[in-house]
Amino acid sequence: MNTDNLHELIKRYEDNFDMLNGNEHNELFKWKAMKTWREEWFKPDSAFSTFADRFNEARKDFLIFIDNKRIHPSNGVIKLWEKDPREVERLFCEVLFADAQGDVAAVQNNMDRFLEEYETLRCKYFPGNWSYKQTRHSASVFLAMDKPDFNYVYMSGKAVTMAKYIDFEASIGTGQNFNLPNYYRMCDGIVEVLKEHSSLLDKHFGRLTPEHYKDESLHLLAFDLMYCCYSYKFYDGLTAPSTGKTIRRGKKSEALQEDAEQREKERLERISEIESQIEEAEHICDEFEDISLVGVQVTATPYGVGTVAEQDANKITVQFSDIEKTFVLDERYPNRPRFEEDEQIVSAFTEYGRALEQIKRLRRELEALRKADA
Repeated sequence: MNTDNLHELIKRYEDNFDMLNGNEHNELFKWKAMKTWREEWFKPDSAFSTFADRFNEARKDFLIFIDNKRIHPSNGVIKLWEKDPREVERLFCEVLFADAQGDVAAVQNNMDRFLEEYETLRCKYFPGNWSYKQTRHSASVFLAMDKPDFNYVYMSGKAVTMAKYIDFEASIGTGQNFNLPNYYRMCDGIVEVLKEHSSLLDKHFGRLTPEHYKDESLHLLAFDLMYCCYSYKFYDGLTAPSTGKTIRRGKKSEALQEDAEQREKERLERISEIESQIEEAEHICDEFEDISLVGVQVTATPYGVGTVAEQDANKITVQFSDIEKTFVLDERYPNRPRFEEDEQIVSAFTEYGRALEQIKRLRRELEALRKADA
């Protein structure tokens, strides 16, 4: 692990501490959400008449922790509970929150089983509503709320980016290759380095009030570091691309030399500009990292009702009763199946697809600019 980079990122996080935790951004909501969840969730059985009542009170300070304008996993829990209360309660209490006895691999098994069985339940009662799906991120938030001194919140893009910049030696993976033990090991390493930054910890704990959870383990702080470094661009300039350029002086006239230097300056400026544009487009794509349409029901003329069997970014493969068809979700292509929330889904995935196209185009230009220096 590159602790030099990690120390620098922590310094940038501390330098921006007041901005991050002021009225405009209020990233401290995470600690408030955890305090509220734990106060409500662990009340005695007599405090609530139903699981839904307990869950609603526990999640009331979540804000955008797991729900956003496109996906609503916590709302989905209530909707599914209304259909099958016993099964929803079982999935949380007996599957996701099952005692893993300190074994991170067992935690991942519990998470995977929860996601699989919850998705089966969603397909049964809300086959067309993709926004109720649970994700690794939402499951990790629930796990962190349950045992904050052991578990860590996980978001794919944030975790992978941190791993890249601090040269974490093991693969966290994504999708079917996700490795929770490796992720927890990286987080444990981040916590150890955070402990060396006493001035940051003084600021952090000094800002917490009685309405915030006092996370002595620093597990939530480790996640917040990853989240903020990504969201507020603290990685900018941390590692500059190596140009390998050698300027040979004395073999050109002064005017030619100045012209060459100006072109080189413009080339490097354009490289920097493209890298920023790619980062912006990747931020857009990151919003979709937890959105899966697999298993969602659609309708299409003349094929009838079908189910999304595969998804690759904004391209979906739908299994109808007697045929399998592939479609691109983009407002430019009206010949496609319809979703329950069609306008919202197609608008979102149009933005996603165009961001991906922009990234491909910019990367081609970036490669050509870098080759020009060879």
